[in-house]
Amino acid sequence: ANHGPMSEQPHHRKMEEEQHEHLDEPLGIADAMMRRGDHLRMLRMMAEQDEAERVAVQSNVSSGTSDCSPALEQDEYETLPTSGGSKLLHYDSYLRHQRYHDDLKHVDYHYIDYGDCGGSQQAGGRLVIRQQKDLGKGGICWDAAFILAEHLIACEEEWKKVDPNNDSDCNATQTTLCELGAGTGLAGFMIAKACRDSRVFVTDLPELLDLMKANFDLNFVNCKCGGASSEAGVEEDFSILRQKFGEDLFRSEGIAEAKVLRWGVKSDYEGAPFDVVFGADVVASLYDPIALANTFSDLCGPQSLIYLSYKGRLDGPHLLFEAELKRLFRVVERIVHPNIHSRNKNPGVCILKAWGKNG
Repeated sequence: ANHGPMSEQPHHRKMEEEQHEHLDEPLGIADAMMRRGDHLRMLRMMAEQDEAERVAVQSNVSSGTSDCSPALEQDEYETLPTSGGSKLLHYDSYLRHQRYHDDLKHVDYHYIDYGDCGGSQQAGGRLVIRQQKDLGKGGICWDAAFILAEHLIACEEEWKKVDPNNDSDCNATQTTLCELGAGTGLAGFMIAKACRDSRVFVTDLPELLDLMKANFDLNFVNCKCGGASSEAGVEEDFSILRQKFGEDLFRSEGIAEAKVLRWGVKSDYEGAPFDVVFGADVVASLYDPIALANTFSDLCGPQSLIYLSYKGRLDGPHLLFEAELKRLFRVVERIVHPNIHSRNKNPGVCILKAWGKNG
């Protein structure tokens, strides 16, 4: 009588294992969907916060409570004499008043002229960045990117590689930098323009590669062709911008390169370890901050430095990222205004700096 139940036990165990296997698969899919849903909700909350900030500023201006009179200080732009009538914003006009800091404030401009990139040699050329808002947040320029670039340019001596056996600037050692989540390429291209002996890899996902390459061609390639974009209107814009700014648009102290880098795909990590790994507002666009922190670590060597700027919107992802960074690096410090060296005084932006990779 005892043989029956004993002989059934392996059968029942096999059925239970199969049930668990079937349960694991849909649970994995459900978990991924929930994380994706959290990501979309995060982006929606960020957009709502930016819109609320914009409405509040407009309300203050219309009621006369703004610090600056809008009649005296306005964003200055011009319409390019092309068939598409693209608009070019002169960024220094915004820096003069800085009445609002929401990230969507300049989303309707096709190009932003950031002027000359200084640097220690004060020889960096002009930087003009094309925006493409149909690509989402990766296709527009963020305050955090401009702020980080100016800060790194101002603090060039703390990250620039120096040959202790050579006092000559002519034979300085090249410093390699990698920007994650570059989007338009604003921060990386600005640093390459300003900093001598820098080699900057501007990276993002495949869907943003054409935009990064277009901005590279506009600012670093002295030719009459339109560049990476095959759009006739963009080629026409580029031709006008090259005529307008001349040689100043192509002048650069360092070199730059745009490429694809997907987090966790080690075959994309060619060139690592880099001397400096940096990113601007990258945490805001992901739902896996731990993967981002590990990517930073994978791209670093023992002497590498990390810089990451972000606008404090949602504490959760930032705290997770910072905690993981502290596990991966011996030193992590936060830099806030007035210790951030930038003309853009956005009070919500801070910079994380890390070094001393563990292991």
